Amino acid sequence: MDKKIGYLGPCGTFSELAVRQYLARQPAGDVQMVALPSIYEVLAAVVQGEVTEAVVPLENSSEGAVNQTQDLLAHTFPDLRIKGEIILPVVHCLMAPPGVPLKTIERVLSHPHALAQCREFISRHLPGAQVVETASTAAAVHLVASTGAPWAAIGPVTAAREYGLEVLVEKINDCSGNATRFIVVGREDGGWAPDCKTTLIVSVAHRPGALYEVLGEFAARGINLTRIESRPSRRRLGEYLFFIDLVGHRHDKQVQEALEAVASRAELRVLGSYPADLSGPEQTADPVDKVKRSTDDNPGSSTVEAGFTGQVVSPSPVQWEEIERLREAIDEVDEQMVEMLARRNALVARIGKLKAGVCPVRDPHREARVLARVRRLAQLKGVDPAMVEKVYRLIIQHAVRLQREQQGGARAAFTPPAGDF
Repeated sequence: MDKKIGYLGPCGTFSELAVRQYLARQPAGDVQMVALPSIYEVLAAVVQGEVTEAVVPLENSSEGAVNQTQDLLAHTFPDLRIKGEIILPVVHCLMAPPGVPLKTIERVLSHPHALAQCREFISRHLPGAQVVETASTAAAVHLVASTGAPWAAIGPVTAAREYGLEVLVEKINDCSGNATRFIVVGREDGGWAPDCKTTLIVSVAHRPGALYEVLGEFAARGINLTRIESRPSRRRLGEYLFFIDLVGHRHDKQVQEALEAVASRAELRVLGSYPADLSGPEQTADPVDKVKRSTDDNPGSSTVEAGFTGQVVSPSPVQWEEIERLREAIDEVDEQMVEMLARRNALVARIGKLKAGVCPVRDPHREARVLARVRRLAQLKGVDPAMVEKVYRLIIQHAVRLQREQQGGARAAFTPPAGDF
């Protein structure tokens, strides 16, 4: 039987282009491409055995996650696995029936993500046009071609050729270097490869530090997390699932150890390990703009860095995407750290009340034990002990000030003149 691959149709979508890019890497063979009207039906076809695999969009570099895909994998089709990925450069064009000028366009049709990726262009050049969402970019092109009205569609240039439309404006995406990450879904995940990714769904307890503890298991083993997305768990308000992508295969020693540790702290489901797509989209962004972004991210820094050879080499769109994801992960960690500091301060304040009129605020022996312990922990986790000690000396100084304020300075006479708490 021929291998069948389902994708979001009709013909002429970016999903079709992603399938063709995926097939170009596979061994030659008989493959039938099956266009289906929705992401739900694409994934359902795999479960029902109507297709062998499916290609669906997961995230876009401009608009973020495709929530429908994530929710379907999390809640509706829990037995499906990710077995591959395709990074597809996405270049949108504005197209209309032949002879329809730009200034007469009454409606602009496309998939919601495509419309969002061209929001600035539409506002600037088609301010009076009605924006209409469709199930896919190809569906929009088909509608515009079939009506003959002064409407326009946004989609790939291949769709214009497919349906006999005229391209009015090329490359209308607001962000150059725009790319969409598609995943290949099947009954089993992908095999081991030199460069692999693993995708997880994690649900943590609703308590301070729970997510921080999970992320710490990966950090302690030097495992790179390339994406973290949260979605409602659908169990209760305020409870979330976290989609996590990491570098490595689930059977790699370090990854396996981390997953076992995470499973002991949280609910864990492995969506799959699969070969990463390292090709990425072409470099189309303005290098000057990217240098400016790099400088903006580090105010006051020079664009000439250590090892600079005199040639400006900007990160690729995929690298920028990964940088932004990692920064989001750092933001999550920072939030958890601040929550833990707030909890520590509350405990310090309670101790300060108990000490009032009984014993001094400072306890040099306690200080020494705390600093020694955090140095040992830092060493075990692969963090610079000297840096951790420096941070904790600042935390201890703040704790002293907090307790003194609470006691109104009444016990200041007990405080030793030197040393950091």
